[in-house]
Amino acid sequence: MRWFGFLLSVRFWIAVWIVVLFVGLLPLPPVAELIIVVGFVAHCVWFVQRRLRRTALRRALARAEKAEEEESRRLRRRRSPQTAGAMPQVGGELTWH
Repeated sequence: MRWFGFLLSVRFWIAVWIVVLFVGLLPLPPVAELIIVVGFVAHCVWFVQRRLRRTALRRALARAEKAEEEESRRLRRRRSPQTAGAMPQVGGELTWH
């Protein structure tokens, strides 16, 4: 996988598209120009979607982490510090009905 890791790098694709678009300036048949433009637009859309997905994932993880922290704080506040041998005291008299 390391050998082909450069295929996923942004720098590689920018260089490739610059070369392809310069080749597109040559007198080519309209079909070849259309293929170049469609490929470029599709690749840009793929790149933007990947960025948006990564951003959404980061936000979701941050929200989950924040909710988890708030939950742990809430649970810590609810628990009252008790000693190991002490029984909780019940208020009022004990009556049998």
